[in-house]
Amino acid sequence: MERLYLMPGEERCTKFQDESGAPKIRYTYCSLHGKLFNCTCRTKDEALQLCEDWLVMQDRCYIN
Repeated sequence: MERLYLMPGEERCTKFQDESGAPKIRYTYCSLHGKLFNCTCRTKDEALQLCEDWLVMQDRCYIN
């Protein structure tokens, strides 16, 4: 597997098929604070929604 280097604010989306042949998306995003979000979903829209939810939770952590 290749090494993944992302700059803050950068994202990477890779399409692949799982064991049963169903199409999947592997999505990775690097936050502006340098934290990585990774997920595997059926669609990019689903991955973006999960990432957005994660970012909201990250922002709440920095408020305190």
